[in-house]
Amino acid sequence: MPPSSPPTTALQIRDALEDHARERGDRLAVIDATTALTYGQLWQQARARSALLGPRPGTVCAVSATSTCAFFADVAAIWLAGGVPMPLDPKTPPPLRTAMTRRASTGTHTCHPWKAVLSVVGGTYRPLVTGGEPPTVARKAHAVGLGRLPKAGSTGGGRSVAMFASPMYLNGPFEFAARHLLLGGTVAILNRFEPRAWVQLAAAMEPSWVFLAPIQIRRLLDGTDPHDLRTALASVHTLMHSAAPCPPEVRARLLKVVDAHVVAEFYGAAEYDGTFVRADENHPGAPPIPGALLRVVDATGSPAPVGQIGVIEGASTAGMVCHYAGAPCTAADAWRTVGDHGTLDSTGRLTVTSVDTTGRAIVGGVNVALGRVHAVIAAHPDVRSCQVIPIPDDTHGQVISARLTTFRPLTAEALHAYCATHLRPAERPRHLHINAPDQPTAEETDHALSM
Repeated sequence: MPPSSPPTTALQIRDALEDHARERGDRLAVIDATTALTYGQLWQQARARSALLGPRPGTVCAVSATSTCAFFADVAAIWLAGGVPMPLDPKTPPPLRTAMTRRASTGTHTCHPWKAVLSVVGGTYRPLVTGGEPPTVARKAHAVGLGRLPKAGSTGGGRSVAMFASPMYLNGPFEFAARHLLLGGTVAILNRFEPRAWVQLAAAMEPSWVFLAPIQIRRLLDGTDPHDLRTALASVHTLMHSAAPCPPEVRARLLKVVDAHVVAEFYGAAEYDGTFVRADENHPGAPPIPGALLRVVDATGSPAPVGQIGVIEGASTAGMVCHYAGAPCTAADAWRTVGDHGTLDSTGRLTVTSVDTTGRAIVGGVNVALGRVHAVIAAHPDVRSCQVIPIPDDTHGQVISARLTTFRPLTAEALHAYCATHLRPAERPRHLHINAPDQPTAEETDHALSM
């Protein structure tokens, strides 16, 4: 590359990782329940794994998101190879993994993407790539309190540690963890969320920033001693919840344990940056983070009047670009939507009124493509027809309900076993209603979800 050429995102990421290894090589980069990697070790492992990958300029590479140190070494290796990591649920069935990897490999990108995630569009999954503004830029991380470097000589603990319990195949946890890591902070993670283990890790690491989905907040409140939880969160200046709407009663319980200025909510999507607000603000709605543009449009696509409910759209003034794999790179200021609804006040603060979108369910913070769930169940040889819908659930926000008509008797146990092979945990129906020939009444059953 000629010296006068601007650096690509891949080179900027490589330089950031190398600089951290050289300047703070003994500082913790990632720690999980059993392993810890310094920046020096992360750099060494990533280089070794990158050499095995070979050059992958601009290639989207699927990687199992195990929420471990090894996962971040794999992600860093893909970056060093010039590739684009696409974290996938480790329980993704092979046919879906193959299909998404093949689809993500189509087209070329001029936006220098640095990550890809699965998004739900029209009831199906589509890989969405993010490029434009590099993740080494501090704008978005600093907007939510991340990416502040620790004091010289620190090896972990204190204000540099960001702790994640959400699955790393979700866009929010992966993006914020990657940004914090590339800015020189320490990422603490658990491969499996268990309330007492989370409290123990938090007490040991003294994080300054934590990310929790509402379902995890509920489990912490239900499954740990309030004194222990309060002690584990004593070092935290920002407890950010996202991934799904937080039920008011869960938020109210949390505010009895943590001060209101600590609790914050982020609303956004893989397709656009969003809003950030702390619980002690005395104004309705939330303001966009710097660099984010948000608007609400009516059924004609025109901006809706102040206070009128419409579809939320987002764009970027900071150069962030998102587009579906195989589609042309779009301008940063192009408007994008996932179909959520809300209102804007006269100062531009957004109130989200609904995230119910046709073809999508949000189960425990995980976006589920209803079209795929329908297609998998309908492909069962004993199923004549089926209907798949999301229904409200106190624990998971939403769960999947399926109503089936079969050619011959089919037990709920047999269908659950089939779904366990062909669907990810969040996609599997919790409620079943089966009408079969020669059965006087339909069989109905509830099945616990193991997220």
